[in-house]
Amino acid sequence: MKTNFFLILLILVTINLTQPWAQTPDDSVKIALQEMKDRLDGISENVATLNSDVSILKWVKISGYIQARYEYNDSSQNGVAGGYDVSKNLNANNFYIRRGRIKFTIQPGSASKYVIYFDASKNTVSLKEAYVELYKGIGKHNLTLTFGQFNYPFGYEIEYSSSKRDFPERSLAENNLFKGERDRGVNLTWVLPKYLQINAGLFQGYGIEDKNFTWFDPTKAKDVIGRAKVKLGMVDFGLSGYWGKVYFPGSAAVSGVTIWYDANGNGIIDAGEIKTSAPRAAVPAVEKDKIRYGADAQVYLDFLPLGGTGIRGEYYQAKDNDKDERGWYFWVSQNIFTRFGAAARYDYWDPNTDSNVKNDATGTLSLALHYFWDSYVRITAAYDIPHQLKENSLFTKYSGDRKDNRFTLQFQFMF
Repeated sequence: MKTNFFLILLILVTINLTQPWAQTPDDSVKIALQEMKDRLDGISENVATLNSDVSILKWVKISGYIQARYEYNDSSQNGVAGGYDVSKNLNANNFYIRRGRIKFTIQPGSASKYVIYFDASKNTVSLKEAYVELYKGIGKHNLTLTFGQFNYPFGYEIEYSSSKRDFPERSLAENNLFKGERDRGVNLTWVLPKYLQINAGLFQGYGIEDKNFTWFDPTKAKDVIGRAKVKLGMVDFGLSGYWGKVYFPGSAAVSGVTIWYDANGNGIIDAGEIKTSAPRAAVPAVEKDKIRYGADAQVYLDFLPLGGTGIRGEYYQAKDNDKDERGWYFWVSQNIFTRFGAAARYDYWDPNTDSNVKNDATGTLSLALHYFWDSYVRITAAYDIPHQLKENSLFTKYSGDRKDNRFTLQFQFMF
């Protein structure tokens, strides 16, 4: 009897000791809820990271265009220059990529923007633009400070995108005076209420395509550009000015050299076998003015049942290396309903307006017809007729003008 009592007592004590460690239904629920909470916390953290990544992507805008082109030139020939210089191809009938561009714009807010812009064309890849823009509004006045590599704030044609232009290339005057259309520097844009915009900038001065001064400027002072533009809606016009210097490197003095060439091989100095080259004096480096003035105007009309009409004109007056230069163009474009467009331009360029230098001006008539395949693709057929002009004429062809008309078929995709 005593043994049974102790056995029962031991069982009761064991049950009593083990009871606090047993898992009740309430405890299981608590554990499950904790696990679920931990999982939700992990998902929330991942969603927060994803939202951060997506918000960064919202800052980024990618745009660009491709111009695939075939050109047929009347001046084209078989072969290369001299029959040996493969870098100078005489054949000008080619399929090629004229422009293959992609642009990344990052704008995290309303106060700043960052742009980097590449071009892959023919056989090269180049950086066209890379700049930072800062924005500041003061009342109704908006200020934009641009720093880096970007378009010259001069005239209308330079900033007009190649993807929108009717013709394969810009005017001759623009190509000669602002080759590459871009430079490195800083520009302040001041947009006054309603109608007026003013630009003031400092620039390196040699552009992004200069072969000698690729990233540095040998002149201490920087070039200055100023522009005022009036925007009235149907009519816009502007005035531009550029003041800078061009550096021409000098050369060291060269002594005269006397050489003997034994023409008959008799070992004796005979008459005529000794020659002395003339010495050359040192030439100092110089700086000369580089000045450009421009005036431009654009008119937009909508009076024809076919579609909108655009009329544009621009005039350039310049001075380089003591030469006076002049150029202008007159350009009319017409929409033809929704699928077609047509344009005509007369482009004039005189690299030296001195009356003693004649027959050196060029007048080019360009015609273009567009077909809009869809909202992304434009197919263009263009024909350029350049003429060497007689004496100082604006339109009359010089009798020695060569046959060099050019046909261009271009497929452009833009996004």
